[in-house]
Amino acid sequence: MSAPISPNSEAIKKGRKLGYARVSTASQTVDQQVAALRREGCERIFTDEGIRATNAVRPAMEEIKATLAEGDVFVVWAIDRAFRSTMEAILFLDELMRRGIEFKSLTQAIDTRTPEGRKWYIDTASWAEYEREIISRRTREKMAHAKREGKHVGRPHKLSKRCTVRAHAQIQDGEQSLSYLAAQYDVAPITIKRAFMRHGLKG
Repeated sequence: MSAPISPNSEAIKKGRKLGYARVSTASQTVDQQVAALRREGCERIFTDEGIRATNAVRPAMEEIKATLAEGDVFVVWAIDRAFRSTMEAILFLDELMRRGIEFKSLTQAIDTRTPEGRKWYIDTASWAEYEREIISRRTREKMAHAKREGKHVGRPHKLSKRCTVRAHAQIQDGEQSLSYLAAQYDVAPITIKRAFMRHGLKG
């Protein structure tokens, strides 16, 4: 999704600064990144919201790549907002250089016009990938530990233990049917059956 800064942004001459912003979840916002990119003078800002860096398809990223032209500057708030791996970052930089496009990261002060800047670019991309992998590994380890401890991992169950026990008693006593209770709790009948199984309740 692009966010034009002015109604005439489509016709801006070469030498533009085009910004890219991304957040991983719908609960996050790109506001801080967009504000920084505007202060930098970006004439158009492209945003991917609720899209992880590891997603193979990022619509705004594809759009900005197609929009960039020789003499432009690709600007991001931080390098980890743009790339899912070190290899992708290297290939992207190679493409930019072949097309005569510069890269700029606001928080890391990366200038890819120099050999030192390109090395810093690759080192930063590598470190971002490493941090992402470490966080992912820790998350997997915590989930595995929780499962071994018998704790629920993932989204909360739709039916609490109290509701499940109450529903089970009502069915066993013949007070209500499974379909009626499913409608009352706004769940599918199979959800109630699974809740019974989870708490060791027969029926």
